[in-house]
Amino acid sequence: MKRKDESWNRSLFFLILFGFFASSFENCKKVNYERVEKERESGASISIRNFKREAYDQDGKLQWELRAEESYVYVNENKTIFYNIDFDQFENGKFKSKLLGEKGEINHKTRLMKLEGKIFLRTDDNKILTAKQIEYNMDTKKLESNSEVTVSADGTTIHGIGLRADKDLNKFTILRPSAITQGGTNPLKAAGSK
Repeated sequence: MKRKDESWNRSLFFLILFGFFASSFENCKKVNYERVEKERESGASISIRNFKREAYDQDGKLQWELRAEESYVYVNENKTIFYNIDFDQFENGKFKSKLLGEKGEINHKTRLMKLEGKIFLRTDDNKILTAKQIEYNMDTKKLESNSEVTVSADGTTIHGIGLRADKDLNKFTILRPSAITQGGTNPLKAAGSK
């Protein structure tokens, strides 16, 4: 008799437990991930459309937010390739900079983000960088480029080739400057150079 009671109690327990889990799963939202139909990259372990990822510090404040139209993850190579990147950075929960690029690659081992195509960076104090190629080190928070770049700040625009800068463009060096424009005029052309 004791065995029958234990068996019946066990069955009742499992039925209640099953009912609890069944009702809790009923309220879950089903997330539909879209697989990229016509892949621009081959050999990826995972491909995702409308990718979004956020990072928070230990206090729960947003550090950065990365969005991309397409994402291709290469697990064995420890890298991810993105198309149409939109990368926002924050400090103490406040916006610091927006970085846009046509194509990017993040090497998760070296923590380098390489961007190419039309690249646009705008800081919270309206400094603007445009380039065709740029590399961002996520540990040192430094930007580097060997391509054509343009930096605009406080009414002055500097064009050149090559750049070394911090992420906020507070300190930057254009390696081979070619033109400086202040207030809409080019002092090199005004001086008679062609």
